[in-house]
Amino acid sequence: MFRHTLLLGAIALCLLCHALHTEGVRLRSTIQELKEDGQTKRILTSLKSNSIEMIAFGEDSSSWGQPYYAVHQTTSGGPGDNYYGLHVTTDVYSHNLKPGQQTSTAIWVNHVGNGVKSSLNTISIGWHIYPEHYGDSHPHLYTDWTRDGYAQTGCLNMDCPGFIRANGAVIAPGDVIHPVSGVPGGRVQNITLRLLKDKTSGDWWVYYGLNGIPTGVGYFPRSLFTYLAEKANHVAFGAFVDAEKALPTPPMGSGVLPNGGKGHAASFTNLQLIDKDGNNSPIKANLPELITKAKCHSITHIDHSQCLYGGPGGCV
Repeated sequence: MFRHTLLLGAIALCLLCHALHTEGVRLRSTIQELKEDGQTKRILTSLKSNSIEMIAFGEDSSSWGQPYYAVHQTTSGGPGDNYYGLHVTTDVYSHNLKPGQQTSTAIWVNHVGNGVKSSLNTISIGWHIYPEHYGDSHPHLYTDWTRDGYAQTGCLNMDCPGFIRANGAVIAPGDVIHPVSGVPGGRVQNITLRLLKDKTSGDWWVYYGLNGIPTGVGYFPRSLFTYLAEKANHVAFGAFVDAEKALPTPPMGSGVLPNGGKGHAASFTNLQLIDKDGNNSPIKANLPELITKAKCHSITHIDHSQCLYGGPGGCV
């Protein structure tokens, strides 16, 4: 069973930032830096009472440690925020992971619903290495979704009814991605991912391209969702790693921290938001970051619609 490491921690941060911003409190860029004065504690308590916090689903979570994130995300998740898609290009790497470890690079489109966990709608797509699920340590294209915070709906790839593969698609969710980038400093192999809401049908389409223009892989029907049937109000991109408590966290990205520089650290390039009409707009300004432990995994500021991320892992 897939361990759904849901980005509720990031959603909690975006809601917290929105609440603090509306009350005139000075914001900082990462959740570790937010000062817990009385007002902040009240907001955090409210968020936790609504279960908008980082949780894991699927396997017995008691044997798993804390997920580690290096993520950029939009700042609000409020009712006035409208997002219809995300477009990125990112490198793909292979690492020798053990069962009980996973590493993932992804993009997310979310709607936080009414603030209760069971109203969360989310889609994520990306690549991951997850030996416990696939029986190997290769990078796989993956998709994941839910409309109720994984209470009763959602799954990985096509493990349940939901994602519909397009006729003639060059790849399917769950397939191995090959070739991969050399580590470190070898030839870089890129995939371009595009997740957008079709203007006519309202379905959420997934596009994928290996070292080239992305083509349609398939779609999540609009009818699967409640809030995402209309739009997303929060988007994010980045990476996370996870491991059982007895194991160190695996490498993220190329396994090199961002200060290793381009060509060594993993990258996101061609970062773009997609509007209601399917038009792209480059992400030029920096977005808030969620970095769990920078000495293990990190992500840089956005500069010219690109950033670096990753790390060697080893956190226990």
